[in-house]
Amino acid sequence: MSSPLDDPSRYFAALAQHRRDKTDVPPHIAVANHKGGIGKSFLTQALAVAAAETGHYVLVVDMDAQGNITRRLRAQLPSAPEQRAAASLAAVLPNPGRGDAARILTPCGYGGIHTERIMVAPADLDLELLALTAGQPAAERRLLRALTGVVMPFDLVLIDCPPSLLSHQIDLAWTASDYVLMPCEAEYDAVQSARRIQERIERDSHKLNEDLKIVGIIANRFRNLTVHKERAEEMEKISGPGGVCPVKIPESAALKFMSENARPIAENGSQGRDMAALFRDVYTWTRTRISELEKAS
Repeated sequence: MSSPLDDPSRYFAALAQHRRDKTDVPPHIAVANHKGGIGKSFLTQALAVAAAETGHYVLVVDMDAQGNITRRLRAQLPSAPEQRAAASLAAVLPNPGRGDAARILTPCGYGGIHTERIMVAPADLDLELLALTAGQPAAERRLLRALTGVVMPFDLVLIDCPPSLLSHQIDLAWTASDYVLMPCEAEYDAVQSARRIQERIERDSHKLNEDLKIVGIIANRFRNLTVHKERAEEMEKISGPGGVCPVKIPESAALKFMSENARPIAENGSQGRDMAALFRDVYTWTRTRISELEKAS
């Protein structure tokens, strides 16, 4: 079966045709929370799929050296470790030119509309080595430079962040982003982690990205418990009024299917289809929230 990148010029020409009447840069959303295991990659995966299913073209940028979203979207990479690194952001970001990310983009491997509409800038363990050159002038702008021009054909850019607060990969991701979207469990430690994300944005935005805003918080593994409702109220104090998505993500075996099997959640029976509809609602809310923030700025 042919890949969309067997002929890159034709693929990007098709993307450009899709956005032929649009001159705006697509929103860049960093999916972040420095607490591990909280659902950053699953949210990135689910939103990318939801966006594709609504007709949008999505670029997913994997800034986590673990490469979870690279695997979960079945990005097509060589099997040999040294070749994988060369086909990933680890080979682009040490000294990128403008638009250099284009040479390592690879399609989602689900097939059908997902392969047509979702592209991945994959990660590799060698991304961790970028920290060794973090002291170079304008090092935090390397991802922004590598994406310049590449993003224009897309409707959305999702940047999956590592579970950290002060890493160089986070600096790169936030410098290249317009918004931060935080998955957050309705538990004390997760809410505190979200609060620390907010505090760092307020403290360091003048160094990284003065325009960076929190677009919202997605409550994950939410149950109809009094304590979970109280935690949701605390989340809104972090995100600001209206900043907690009214669509709460419940505990679901379908989420495990999506992450473990690296397939769209809708393939997991009726429960999966119900969850897919929820994530389409989350995506719609996110786009509406972005529009509201843009009008207010």
